[in-house]
Formats: sequence, C-alpha cells, structure tokens
Amino acid sequence: MTTSTESKKPILALPSTAEETISSVDINDTYKLKELGPVVVNEDGTISRINNWHEMTEIEKNNVNRILLKRNRQRLAKLKEAAENTSSA
Repeated sequence: MTTSTESKKPILALPSTAEETISSVDINDTYKLKELGPVVVNEDGTISRINNWHEMTEIEKNNVNRILLKRNRQRLAKLKEAAENTSSA
C-alpha cells in the first residue's frame, strides 16, 4: 500500500551539461568536442575520455595531453602490430 506522499515523489534526473553549451542540435550542424577532453586509447583497443577533464587546471590538461599522445601512439602501434600478426598467421 502506498501513501499519497510516496506516489508524488519527484523523479530525480542528472543535469545535462549539453544544455549549457548547445541549445539545439541539427543534423547538418558541426560541434566541437574539445570540451570533453582527449580520447584515451585503452590497451584492448577501446576508447574513452577522462571524466574530470573540465575540473583540471591548464597545467594538468597540458601534462595529460603530452602523456596521452605518447601512450596512445604506443598502444595504437601495438594494436596494429597484433592485427598484422593475426592476419598473416
């Protein structure tokens, strides 16, 4: 049995950060994804982004960019080599 106060509880939702930067999205429009931060190439080949990118200082962002560029290149080279070895075998 539910009381009237239980049935009238508001539904909580996370705020959308997209509303702060883009008011509407059309099919042929272009948008910058720079705000989301750099793409991270994981060891298994999947990609992700850094969750707290918007909270980092400029120095932290520069350091992360420098490290990620090097690490992403190494991981991509390793993945390409593994793909070539499996296709030639």
